[in-house]
Amino acid sequence: MKMTSLQELHKSMIAIRSDMQQFQVTLGAISFDCLFSTRDKPNFTLSLTSRGLNPKFFLLQVKPGYWIAPFFDDFYGELAKLLNTGRCSGNKLIPKEFLEKLNLGIPVKATVERNPQPNEIIRLRPDITEDRDRPYFDTWIYWSEGSGKGPSEENRYKTQMVLGSDALDYSKLRNASSRWSAVDLNRKWQD
Repeated sequence: MKMTSLQELHKSMIAIRSDMQQFQVTLGAISFDCLFSTRDKPNFTLSLTSRGLNPKFFLLQVKPGYWIAPFFDDFYGELAKLLNTGRCSGNKLIPKEFLEKLNLGIPVKATVERNPQPNEIIRLRPDITEDRDRPYFDTWIYWSEGSGKGPSEENRYKTQMVLGSDALDYSKLRNASSRWSAVDLNRKWQD
């Protein structure tokens, strides 16, 4: 299904030079904290993390043309249970209808205030596995070319998701791992 709201939001993001926006969408009785990210490659992503005591995480791939496939093979059962659309409820989760409602709830105007902080990115993206208790950039660890060492795939993924593609490019160019802190030291990744 084409997500026209994401298309409009992305246009607005470009205007304010943002590559990630955080917002909330309520569908029925369930509210989701959402992150729309253009940092993910090769597709953009829309993550949904349910609000409440036992949050559930769902990651939707946003393909070129702002299309999200209306097939939730990996998480259909978990999403249906969360939305209380099982056999007992008399309702059935229909992915296309879910995406239509989601599309209506997505803001179309980006704002600087909705640029997520690193701790929010980590909270809402449990697929970022490295140092989850340390969301803030501290410094770079440089590896010599002859050492055979360098940043792990998890480190590079966190670098890209929290700091952006330019930081990932720097990490690759300099063979440097990002080091993280539990405390916001107000450090920038650029020298």
